[in-house]
Formats: sequence, C-alpha cells, structure tokens
Amino acid sequence: MNSISHSLFPSIVLSLALAILLRSSTVASMAAEYPKASVAGDSAFASSLYGKLAAGSGNLFFSPYSIRIALAMTYSGARGNTAEEMQSALRFKLAQQQTPAALKALTDELIADAAKDNQKLNIANGLCLTHGDVSTDFKNLLNQQFDAEIFPGLLPEINAWVSRKTEGKIDVILRRLDPNSVCVLLNAIYFKGIWANRFEKSNTHDAPFTVSATARMTVPTMSQRNDFQILDWPDFQVLSMPYNGNHFSMVILLPRNVDGLAKVEKELAGLGLHSLLAQLDATPPQKVDLAMPKYSLSTGYDLVPACKALGIKDAFDPSQADFRGMGWPKGKLWISQIKHKAFLAVDEEGTEAAAATAVEMATRGAPPVPLVFHADHPFLMLIRHNQTGSILFLGRITDPSPTPAAST
Repeated sequence: MNSISHSLFPSIVLSLALAILLRSSTVASMAAEYPKASVAGDSAFASSLYGKLAAGSGNLFFSPYSIRIALAMTYSGARGNTAEEMQSALRFKLAQQQTPAALKALTDELIADAAKDNQKLNIANGLCLTHGDVSTDFKNLLNQQFDAEIFPGLLPEINAWVSRKTEGKIDVILRRLDPNSVCVLLNAIYFKGIWANRFEKSNTHDAPFTVSATARMTVPTMSQRNDFQILDWPDFQVLSMPYNGNHFSMVILLPRNVDGLAKVEKELAGLGLHSLLAQLDATPPQKVDLAMPKYSLSTGYDLVPACKALGIKDAFDPSQADFRGMGWPKGKLWISQIKHKAFLAVDEEGTEAAAATAVEMATRGAPPVPLVFHADHPFLMLIRHNQTGSILFLGRITDPSPTPAAST
C-alpha cells in the first residue's frame, strides 16, 4: 500500500448527494448474480433507517440507496471493529472485498433498465481531495469499483459537483469544511420517471387533504381510474404505480384512518418492507379509482445520530475509528458529520427525485367494482426497482403543500 503523510491533512469529507467528512488529528456484469439476500439487506437497511428518522413529525423523504452507497465507499476503507459495525448496520451480506463489485453490478443494472425505459437515472460517486489525500490503493478501489470521479477542490467544487449530478435540484450539500479536511466522498442520485398511466391534467382539481383530525388543507389533486396492483388490508392499502417499461414503480402505503400513519409505521417495522413488497408483486392488477396530491418537497438531515443508533459507533470515535484501508493509522481518521438532502416532485406526468449525502471524517486535530384509493390524508411512499426490489427513495407525506428548499 502506498504511504501518505499524516502530519498536514487532518480531515476527509465524503458526500453523496451524501457527504462524509473525515478529519485527521493534525492539520460484467455480476448483476444476475447479485444475491437476493443482499437485496433483502437493502430493504432491511431502508426500514431500519426510516425507523430512526421517523421519530419526528412532518414530511420525511430520503434515499436509502444513496446513503448506503456513500457509506459503502467509507466501509471499503474501514478495518477491524469499525468495519464489522458498519457491515452489520448497513446489512451487507457479502464479505467486505465482494461488496463493491456487487453494488456496482446492481447500480449498472438499475441504470441500464432506466435507459431501456427511456427514464432518466443518474447515480454518481466522487472523491474530492480538499486539503489532504488518501492512499493510492483506496483511490483505485473507488475509481474501479464505484466509478468514482476523483478531483481536487473545496466547497464550491463539491457543491457544484452535487448540483450538476442532481440536475440542479440540490445546490448545496455542505455549508462548511473543517479546517483539517482531507477529502469528501460524494454520492448523488437523480431519477425522473414517466408514469405508465399518466394523469390527465384536466382531471386535476383542488381537493381537501386531511393532515390530522383537527387540520385540513386544500391541494391540487390528480385522479384516474385504471388497473394497478393493490393490497387491500384492514389497517391500510398498498398501491403500486409503475413507470413506463415497468422496471421502476412508486409504492404508496395509505392508512385507513386519517391518524393511522403511526400504526402503519409500527406494523411495517414488524412485517418488513421486503415481505410486504413481495406480497404486492404477487397480486394481479385490478381496477382502482385513484386520487393523490400533486406535490413537491425538499428535505435535509444530519445522519450521525441515526447511524449511531443503527450501531455504527467506532467510526465516530477518535480513539477507536479504524480507517487503515484509506491509508491512515487507527485513531487518526474518523467520521465527524454526515449530511443528506433530497428533493421530490410528483405531477401528472411522473416523478422527479434527487438526493445527496455527505459524510465528514476527522481525527484528533380486484373486486367487481373498482377499489377506492384516495390519498387524501398522510401516507408512506417509496420508489423502487421492481426486478431487484432495491429502494431508491423512501418517505412519508403528511403535508403536500410546497415547501422551501432544505437548509440542513
């Protein structure tokens, strides 16, 4: 492994339209072979992270795929107990050396399927060298296994990269760099999908959306009657809305009761997304009278508390963090911040979604009549790849009124 000087460069930042900052103490496809267990791991990680982020109120929207890929790059440079904790929290089923190739195969499959359907899916990884460096071996791994772009820069270059990769939907992923920053790992994901069954704009009208038992608002609401896969259960309904080509879909989980979202979230934690979606996939389409709001939102999160709650602890501990795979001795490089931002817009034509994550590391230094599915109160939603089950985006909508860009 190439040696690097550790005396001048105290931190590394990783971003995706995830950014991970690391600091130092001183200044082919394998797609057909991608294991089903790993796909289940995707869903398990998405569900677990949702559970940690859902404690608050209001809209929630993030990209578990983006976050997992960004942290996978970081995990590739972890060693010892730091690597073990990350592998467990991220639900990776393969050995550390096999994980990058499997993730690359999956990413290649997602991008290829989107291209077949004339949908737009950008998934990009990057490594911005700020005030320091990492080993040549680690840079080669990122470049060869994650197709990461490696470039020098500071905040302007980092944010410009994210903005470019998310089609301008996320302008700023990081607002500050540590003075001892070494580098930033980046991942950005952008999806623009066209519905297989588009809504007629002439059918869009203002209609009530019941936020809670005591609050209601009026929002533009789209409607259509068509065939959809749907689960019609006592406490909630689950509907799959495919995009053109049927490789991708939006899934909506709608509680029966206006105030039933918390109960559905709890039931989902027990059932698991993977199991729920498998049952949905086995259901034949049937006629549905569908209504849902037209909306857009932006979100932003500090993911450090959630990652710690998932079991990633040593990576944030200056005395225990072990990132020798990046060319730094144990205890000289650790994660100091993880930032994630996401954007979502849903209209008659389809969906536009984007997300970015940044991680900072530092060192010392069918019935006979149509079913009714009216999303006129809070609901859960996700965007997934149907063939593998990978979840690109996940969230809940409690307030579909326009929101300003997230500043977190």
